[in-house]
Amino acid sequence: MRGYGKYFIFIIVVLLIVLWISGFFRKKIDSGRVVPQPRVVKGLKFEEVRVLHEVENAYFGEIEAENRAEVSTKIMGKILDIRVKEGDCVKAGALLATIEGEDIYAQLESLEHRIKQAEAEYRATLAQKEAESKTFERYKKLVKEGAVTPQEFDEVKARYEATLENVERAKAGITSLKAQKKAITAQLNYLHLRAPFSGCVIKKNADPGDMAIPGQPILVLERSPYRAKFELPAHYFSQISLGTELALQVEGSSEVIKGKVIEKTPAIDVKTQTFTIKLLLPVKGFRSGQVAKVYIPEKRKVLAVPESALVKRYDFTGVFVVKQDKVLELRYVKLGEKRGSLMEVLSGLAEGEKIVVEGVDRACDGCILE
Repeated sequence: MRGYGKYFIFIIVVLLIVLWISGFFRKKIDSGRVVPQPRVVKGLKFEEVRVLHEVENAYFGEIEAENRAEVSTKIMGKILDIRVKEGDCVKAGALLATIEGEDIYAQLESLEHRIKQAEAEYRATLAQKEAESKTFERYKKLVKEGAVTPQEFDEVKARYEATLENVERAKAGITSLKAQKKAITAQLNYLHLRAPFSGCVIKKNADPGDMAIPGQPILVLERSPYRAKFELPAHYFSQISLGTELALQVEGSSEVIKGKVIEKTPAIDVKTQTFTIKLLLPVKGFRSGQVAKVYIPEKRKVLAVPESALVKRYDFTGVFVVKQDKVLELRYVKLGEKRGSLMEVLSGLAEGEKIVVEGVDRACDGCILE
């Protein structure tokens, strides 16, 4: 029993030490509630949400040349020479490329030989016709005098008529051969490809040694003036007419130029509810296929903010709104089109609200504006 008592006393002592270390015997102090103080920021610039009463809507189209030619050949043959490169400007009639034409020259030589043979045969039939004609005239008199029998006269007449047919056949043969020669000679024009008008080479699709294929363009030429073609929504139909000047911008250029409407479809397409316009471009340096953007003015109310006011964090886009108590609120906004240096706001802001436009990197949600 005396051993158990000592053990019990030991446990009590250890327990008291643990309670003392844990602060059980100390007076507890109420920590109270910690209230965070809002951060004060200064030096931020703010302004009211801007209201635009007229905007320019952008529509895309493409550039096309008034004169465009795809230079190709109607015969198949190896390309011997191409005398121009992309960017070269040439005059009308200038030699652009040469196609090999050995087969054509061989056909022409063969036809020349056949024509000579046909002409020789024609001369022979003419001579035979002359001889048969004299015999036929003599037998006509003899049959009337009874010096020859009708059967003998008919034989002479048949030979004469056959000779006449031979003459016509030989003559037709010569005509046919000459027509073939003319058609093949015309193909010589396609061995030497020339510029159909004065213009510039915008595309070169082949090189010397390549095979020229009928109908496949070897070179593409264009000549100014250039036009921009656009498909516009039907509600602009009455707003735009011939002679209207519109602002447009061509791909690759930051310059905004003015183009005059020179063509307009007379009616709206029922299926697409659009109509087509073409603008004449006053400057050079364009090429077909370039993308262009035309700006159409439209009167309507739009809210907009400077790009400097936007806060972008991953997929979130917002602005800092200055509330009446000068507390900043980070608010999500849905953006529309870019309007110059401004961004259209579709939702998230109201007219008259103030937003931070400079110093957004120092602003925070819940901060107080000094």
